Amino acid sequence: MLTQEIIYQNLSQGKFSEVIRLLYDHGNKLDEDPSIAHAISIFMEHFFQSVSGADQEKLEDLNHDLDILLIAHCQNKYHLKDDHLLKLIHMVYKRAPKAMLYEVAKDHPQDTICKEIIDSHKKSVDKASPFTARTESNEIALESLNVPGQKFETEIRSGDGKVWLKVFLRSGDLLDSIAKHLDKLPSVGLVNTTKAKNGKYNLTVYNQKPFAIEETKDEVNLTLENYFSRSPADPIFKEETISGISNVAYFQILDYMLQLGTGLEAYRSLATKMDEERYRDYFVNYLDAISNSHTATGETFHGSGKSDILIRNSNKEVLLVAECKLWGGKTHLTKALDQLFKRYVIWRDGKAALLIFNTTASGFTKIMETAVETVKSHPLYLKFEGQRKETSYSYTFRHFKDSDKTIKLELILFNFI
Repeated sequence: MLTQEIIYQNLSQGKFSEVIRLLYDHGNKLDEDPSIAHAISIFMEHFFQSVSGADQEKLEDLNHDLDILLIAHCQNKYHLKDDHLLKLIHMVYKRAPKAMLYEVAKDHPQDTICKEIIDSHKKSVDKASPFTARTESNEIALESLNVPGQKFETEIRSGDGKVWLKVFLRSGDLLDSIAKHLDKLPSVGLVNTTKAKNGKYNLTVYNQKPFAIEETKDEVNLTLENYFSRSPADPIFKEETISGISNVAYFQILDYMLQLGTGLEAYRSLATKMDEERYRDYFVNYLDAISNSHTATGETFHGSGKSDILIRNSNKEVLLVAECKLWGGKTHLTKALDQLFKRYVIWRDGKAALLIFNTTASGFTKIMETAVETVKSHPLYLKFEGQRKETSYSYTFRHFKDSDKTIKLELILFNFI
């Protein structure tokens, strides 16, 4: 949530996009706090001053922020005060579509620029597409959507010095759900629903800098493939005890993790740019959507530190602890196990998972063999339960501070070489 401190901190660092995105996400309820409302007002003044004094290179970035503000106002995401709205209109009126400009200018006929926009609209009603797709003259789904079984298509487009990604869906009923899903991706800056001239709706996706639009396309494609590949057999949590989940649900979750990671392996150019934190976010995004009564969170305090992935029930009890690590050899793996069992797994935890991502070393078969034996050599290791899947291995460990307490561990490896 946006706070007064966050606003001033980002303002001092010239990070306008972060604050504007929070305004878009949380809306005018932020203004209910007088201190935050005052900070937002100061932020707006400094932001518009920066736009006015920006050179051409910097202006390209700031124009994107202006676009988001205009979209936020038009879609009632965040309603700007009149003085700020007029400044925004003055800065975008030469490049924004006339139809959209008219909607924001019609209530301010006393302003010279707004009057010009109103008069122009009266002469000729501009039926341009929404702002995010303003240069697109033929907004129709691509031909491949006519292929049986094809549920989506994506295409990079550009215009007016900007670039964006179009997402076409066979079913328009899924637009809102998928838009919310894509909006969580690290490489996505903004997702907007766009109405085409033929009356059909699609999605316009802007990349979040410093990610390239090609990287955003890969991440969106991967996300949609995962979204449409889900089946009725996907995990539905069922508690076995007050502090655990059934083995069936546990293995369903592990298999889903394996499915997600295997899908990511097909996008190596994307995956090799990811660090441990981004791998974590990738999995959390999906795991959090597989049950209405359970949540998956990332980088969450548990035990004596922040674990990568925690799955909890509605009573906030932890059902699964998981860590994401890049492959760095035996020593690195042993440290990862120490971190998991000595810092994050507490006495009530019964199930854990360690996800390993190989992005640098060749010879994955040898890596798997090394990893399996390294886990067996850990001081807390009790038993090897077997190889469940091609790259998924099951173990039983002792609790760090209670030798009579056992914990299930699943080691899952992914290869991007």
